[in-house]
Amino acid sequence: MNFLLGLFTKNPMVILWVMLAAFIAGGVSGGGAAWTVQGWRLDAVQAKFDGFVATAKAEGEAAQTLKAAQEKKDKLNKEQTDAETKLSLDTLRADNKRLRNESRARGNFVPSTASNPSDITRACFDRPQLESAIQRLDSGVSGLVDKGSEAVVKLNAAKVWALRMSDTLTPRK
Repeated sequence: MNFLLGLFTKNPMVILWVMLAAFIAGGVSGGGAAWTVQGWRLDAVQAKFDGFVATAKAEGEAAQTLKAAQEKKDKLNKEQTDAETKLSLDTLRADNKRLRNESRARGNFVPSTASNPSDITRACFDRPQLESAIQRLDSGVSGLVDKGSEAVVKLNAAKVWALRMSDTLTPRK
C-alpha cells in the first residue's frame, strides 16, 4: 500500500492516468451494456419491420388478384352491354327505316288535287315546291328522331351497365 501511496505522492500525473483508466474502464463496461441493449432493441424493431414488409407484400398481391378479377368482370360487362346496345340500335334503325318506307310508299306528302276543283283560286301553293319542302322537313325531322332514339337506347344501356357495375362492386347478402 505504501508503494501506491508513494507513487501518487511522488508523481501527481499518475492520479490523472489512473482517473483516465477508471473512466475508460467505466465507459467500456457501461458502453458494452448499452451497446447490447441497443442491439436487442434494433433486433426487435427489425423483426417488426420484416413482419410489416411481409404483410404489406401479401396484401398487395391479394389486392392485385382481386383487381385482375374485377377488371375481367368489368370487361365482360362492357362487352355484354356493347353487344346488347348494338343489337338494340340495329333493331331501332331497322324499325325506323321500315316505318319510314311504309309511310312514304303510300304516296306523296301533299294530297292530289281534285279532278274538278270548284274554285281554282283556293290553291295557294306551288305543288312541286311544297312537296320538296315537306320531303326536306321529313328527312330532317327523321334524322333528329333517329338521333334522339339512339341516344335513349345508349342511355338505357349505360343505366344497365351501371347497375351491373354496382352489383359486382357490392357483395350480395
